[in-house]
Amino acid sequence: MAKSAEKFFDELNAKCQNHIAVKGHPFLRKFGEGKVSPAGIKKFAEQYYLFSRWFTRYLAAVVANTPYENARRPLVQNLWEEIGLEENESSHPNLFRRFVRAAGVDMSKLEEADALPCTRVFIDEYLFICKDGHFLESMGALGPGTEAVVPYFYRPIWEGLKKSGKFTKDDIFFFEAHIELDVEHGKNIQNAIMPYATDDASQKMIADGAKKILDIRTVLWDGLEKACCT
Repeated sequence: MAKSAEKFFDELNAKCQNHIAVKGHPFLRKFGEGKVSPAGIKKFAEQYYLFSRWFTRYLAAVVANTPYENARRPLVQNLWEEIGLEENESSHPNLFRRFVRAAGVDMSKLEEADALPCTRVFIDEYLFICKDGHFLESMGALGPGTEAVVPYFYRPIWEGLKKSGKFTKDDIFFFEAHIELDVEHGKNIQNAIMPYATDDASQKMIADGAKKILDIRTVLWDGLEKACCT
């Protein structure tokens, strides 16, 4: 007999929170301890931007991939909060670009920047799961595997940026905002798919999506540790 949806998500969230990509990865530990140099922070900003600029496309892919209106609703809300209005300086893309510029990246050349292999793998695999996976797998990747755990791996990045002494509060507000906001996003996605997490097969698809995305995020952190911390 399948676990209740509530018990399933309690156990899945605990597993996700303790995944190496979320808790204990050397890259996150070094970042939080302020051991990433200005050059390393600049490289991180560049590479993470190459991923981050695609995030609304991942959301849109899952919206298109989800057959039930109630399950799509929090994704549409999330999509609007992520992209907002282009002229709005507080839209999430503009907040992240503010950090990237403060890190010393030339935005005029960034679109032509080469993605590291770890970044390219992460971008491609993330899009594949969101676009071509079963909607429960996609929602597992986006919800428990991403939004619900963002606060845990953004916090050491935010703390390390503060310790560097090179950024204003506004420069790194993107990370502070997501530490708070993505708790709500994660809960909303979980609530949206809870009615469909009632049998073993469905629960497995959700858990598989979360694990796949966390495993490839580990690949990203591995590569960024080598590129930014040496």
